[in-house]
Amino acid sequence: MNHLRIIPSILVKTEQEFLDQIQAIGTTVESIQLDIADGVFVPNTTWADPLVVQKELQISCELHLMVADPLRELQRWTGVQQVKKILVHYESVAYLSDLFPVIHKNKWKLWAVLNPETEPHVLAPFSQEIQGIMLMGIHPGKQHQPFIPETLNHIRTCKSLYPELPVQIDGGVNEETLPGLIAVGADIVSPGSAIFGNNRSPKENL
Repeated sequence: MNHLRIIPSILVKTEQEFLDQIQAIGTTVESIQLDIADGVFVPNTTWADPLVVQKELQISCELHLMVADPLRELQRWTGVQQVKKILVHYESVAYLSDLFPVIHKNKWKLWAVLNPETEPHVLAPFSQEIQGIMLMGIHPGKQHQPFIPETLNHIRTCKSLYPELPVQIDGGVNEETLPGLIAVGADIVSPGSAIFGNNRSPKENL
C-alpha cells in the first residue's frame, strides 16, 4: 500500500475562520491547502490574504487557484515564504505555459488541476513541466458535495499515462471514500469538511 499524505483543504469566508482553522490544526500536518475562489471561475468567493498567511501560518502552504485569472492572483503571493506549491486549473487558462515564468521565478512547484469532466490525456503536452496532478472529486467551489465515482477511473488513467507524477484528490474525501482512493493509487488527499466537521476536533479527524 502506498504512503498516503493528507493536506487539509481550507476554504473560508473570513480571516477569523482561517485563524481558527490553522490554530486547530497546529503542526499536526506539514502543509495546508488554501482554496482561493473568485466568484468568476467558480460561483462562490473565499478569503485569502497573503499578508495574514505570511504573518500567522507556522507550516507550509499550497494555493488552490479556483480563479479566472491565475496569473494576476499569483502576483499577490510573490515573496510569501510559506507558499511552496501552486495548483492551477487546466480549464482556467488558455495556455498553461503562460504561468511558467512566474512559477519558476518564485521556485514554486506547479500542479495541474482537472475538473471532473476533463479527461487526463489533455495534460500530455505539459507532463514534463508540472510536478503533479490534482483531480477534483466534486465540482469545485463548494464543500459537502457527494464524491463523483468516475474520479477513481481518472486516477487509474493518470497513473497509467503519467506514472512519474503523483496524484492528489480534492473534494468528497472522507472516511467512506478513502479506501477506494487508496486502492487505485492516490498519493495525496485534501479533505475539507471531513477535517473541520464530524463534531470532533480537526486533530482527531486527522
